[in-house]
Amino acid sequence: MKPGYFSLVLHAHLPYVRHEEKHRLEERWVYEAISETYIPILWQVDRLQKPLHWTVSISPPVVEMLADPLVQDRYVEHLDEMLELIEIELAEGRSEQEVETLHFYRGRYNDLKTTFLHWEKNLNHAFRTYREQGFIDMVTCTATHGFNPHLFTEQAARAEIRTGLNCFERHYGFRPTGIWLPECAYTPGVDRILYEEGVRYTFVDEHALLDADPTPDKGIGAPVYSPHGVALFPRDQIISGKIWSSMIGYPGHPDYREFYRDLAYDRDWAYIEKFMHPEGIRFDTGLKMHRITGDTDEKDYYVRAWAEHQIDNHALDFAQTLEGHLEAHGGQMFPPFLVTAPFDAELFGHWWFEGPEFLGKVAERLEEFGIETITPALFLERHFQDLETVHVSMNTWGRKGYGDVWINERNEWMLRHLHMMETQLVKDVADYRHKSPLVDRTLIQLIRHYVLAVSSDWAFILDGQTTAQYAAERFREHTRLFAELETALYQDKLSDELLAEHYRAYPFLDDVDIDIDTFLSPHDYYVTTERGQEDEAILVLTPEYTGNVVGDLGRRVIDEVEARAADGETVYVLTPFKEGLPEYERHNRVHVYRVRLTSPFLEHVMNQVAAQNVAYVKLAHELVSKVTFKAIHQFDWMTITAARSLAKALQVPLYSTMLSFETTRNPHGHGGLFDAIHRIESSILAEADTVFICEQLSTEEVGMRYPIGDNVKTCLPLDASPYGQKRLKKNTK
Repeated sequence: MKPGYFSLVLHAHLPYVRHEEKHRLEERWVYEAISETYIPILWQVDRLQKPLHWTVSISPPVVEMLADPLVQDRYVEHLDEMLELIEIELAEGRSEQEVETLHFYRGRYNDLKTTFLHWEKNLNHAFRTYREQGFIDMVTCTATHGFNPHLFTEQAARAEIRTGLNCFERHYGFRPTGIWLPECAYTPGVDRILYEEGVRYTFVDEHALLDADPTPDKGIGAPVYSPHGVALFPRDQIISGKIWSSMIGYPGHPDYREFYRDLAYDRDWAYIEKFMHPEGIRFDTGLKMHRITGDTDEKDYYVRAWAEHQIDNHALDFAQTLEGHLEAHGGQMFPPFLVTAPFDAELFGHWWFEGPEFLGKVAERLEEFGIETITPALFLERHFQDLETVHVSMNTWGRKGYGDVWINERNEWMLRHLHMMETQLVKDVADYRHKSPLVDRTLIQLIRHYVLAVSSDWAFILDGQTTAQYAAERFREHTRLFAELETALYQDKLSDELLAEHYRAYPFLDDVDIDIDTFLSPHDYYVTTERGQEDEAILVLTPEYTGNVVGDLGRRVIDEVEARAADGETVYVLTPFKEGLPEYERHNRVHVYRVRLTSPFLEHVMNQVAAQNVAYVKLAHELVSKVTFKAIHQFDWMTITAARSLAKALQVPLYSTMLSFETTRNPHGHGGLFDAIHRIESSILAEADTVFICEQLSTEEVGMRYPIGDNVKTCLPLDASPYGQKRLKKNTK
């Protein structure tokens, strides 16, 4: 056995293009994928009849369309039409080479139909059966292939992930521990959601690890753990490029079938019309009679025997290349060198017609060469203790390695609509959840419209300008349906008929797949599902807290908060958002909100502080609808503005802890920033009910630099509450 492992991952995905009306051209994408990719891959699995350790990712849109009776019946009709066309072609007296290829197609289409009917028209049954027999492993994808770096809220990211897992589990009978993130797009923080949803591994491009902090010792020769413990398997571009690269890849060999030239465009309209769109539109039949031939417009006819010969050659070459690659890294241990090769499944068969047979031949050659194949799940089972933990930045496997494909001048307009829908869903779920069964079904339908709109396919198609009109229309239709239904919710005009009409348009996902609680904000979830009667709370504003402790201030805040919680106080802490940490977490009586800015990063420190204070105020006013605050306690000058404003608006006492002042930090300071901070600090001395200053500062010393009154005191020991036992709220409604 050679040192190291090889892991093949195939991701099957199409946008949800099921339409009630007949003759939608986009539905043919499903037929092509079934005929050229899904069934041919299943043929190889069935032919080899052994554990291949291939991992097949199948997205919910594909799962749902494969299970849809309307799509199934139409696919059979499509096969029958193709068989009829082949018979007509054979009766036309074509050339010997054409006849030979037509005979190949006749056998192939008959086999497709036999296989499809064998699995009772539902290929999910086939994949599930082979997985249960141990021939392949399976994972899934997010609900509609939403591009997670562009999702605005945590709720939307979680909804895409959880809904995808739910849909897959309903069809396949188990919940996978791996997931394919659309476009291999990783964002810091998404790993926490994945982990919380039970996902233990996913896939990234190799530059994600090469640019990680720190760079892993094994490079791309092993997966790594993200900060939240999700294993990230990197794509090996050297090995993968042998297959997908247009420059060095196998699919461009002149003996393979030409993808672009189709029989439909070689025949007179009067002849081919019967098999084309009723509105007079030509489209590909799938009968492609030519081979690539080379870099020329003049294509020779396809010779099946030559293609089969090249499949053998290329499978052997791939095995030899992989053998050399593994031997070059044979010294790697703990874990042994791993080559991960993830691909879009549709590359094999649809784009590279002979691709599925190549995969089958490769499986045979690898066994002959003594190269061990392995699934990511099995690799983790063997080597979970050998992986490093690193920080990985946002990245994708798309153009330039980041988000260029999914946000540019052709598709950026979509984002504002998606972000608005997300925030509206958070609000709608909080306001209307469990009002009635009809309202809950409405919320489910709103989420269905949202996930259908957020599919990365629409932005991808607009970027490529292939079927751009369809993508734009689909996106606008889902946003329109969302707005229409939301208006009916607000105006109390809901009905069973209205909901049925919306679902009938796009019957994607079962209601049980969609959990409306996913769109509850973390605090709303706590309030609506976990919290009993809660006491009046203390609101703490601080620039430092757990996960972001710079010096003594952060330590003092943590000690103070924990001491008050131990006294029985309920404490809400608002502190700046930090990448990789949760936006909300609760530890018994302490609620921590890490608050995102409501604006992009601002260069000037005072602008940045102002934006952060605006974000504090905005969130605090949202919390007030659910929490009664009896006092505000702020730390450091950076939170004074928000604390002062909130104390006034809520009419509650304001406490301040100042461990240092600008003049004590910087005794010889001067200039605009110095003066600005000095003014802000002076304001808290005048307006706070009590200001606690550091034990190392004397009141006299502070008084030499600031106007102080009787409200200034030295910090109390932690076992003494600064709030006392009396009722603190100044006014009660």
